[in-house]
Amino acid sequence: MRSFRAVVIVGLLLGAATPMHAHEVRCDGTLLELAVVEEGTSHTDRFQFALRLEAKASSKNDALNELNRRLGTVRRKISGLAMGGLIVSAPRTYTVGSTTATQQRHQATSSITGEVSRSNYDPLIQQAGRLPGVSLQGMTSLSSTDGARSLQQQLLERALATGRRQAESTQQLLGLRQLRLIRIDQRSGGGALRMSALSRKERSFDPAEAPKPRQSIRLNLDYCLN
Repeated sequence: MRSFRAVVIVGLLLGAATPMHAHEVRCDGTLLELAVVEEGTSHTDRFQFALRLEAKASSKNDALNELNRRLGTVRRKISGLAMGGLIVSAPRTYTVGSTTATQQRHQATSSITGEVSRSNYDPLIQQAGRLPGVSLQGMTSLSSTDGARSLQQQLLERALATGRRQAESTQQLLGLRQLRLIRIDQRSGGGALRMSALSRKERSFDPAEAPKPRQSIRLNLDYCLN
């Protein structure tokens, strides 16, 4: 199921000939400037997960060795759940704790990202949450390519229709007869909250309760009214 939200911002320039910047289009009448924002969500096809991996030791070498060991565990436990391969960043090492050399600790960290299907959504959360040195940084809902394209098309159609209705309403209020769309400026965006919701089963996470993939489109529309 898809949900939508629309926002319209209106501006009027009354008077004679008003030049437009793009291709020098002129409006010999009233220039109506509209900013229409449409937002919507689509069906979740899969999820992108992000894991943080860390290890601490008394020396940098030991910290890296422990990080390598934990990375091997993650690969064995998580690779079978992921769609495709894992993306592992190069490790970072730094010193933590006291400034005295004898009390200093060394930490090594890395990040792991990948994609998981809806059916492996909860298994990955449960598995990653139980591995030593691993913390789940977030799950991002993703739509299929066709789903994203379909939603984008729907948002565009809705934004154009919303702008047209607002322009026609303004035209009637001003007692004008002619209406002409002379400029379209489109901007798009997308994203999803990096959150998970605890399901009613109490011991598992339900992909149906996760935030859905979200897209938005903003159209700046200029109408010439006569």
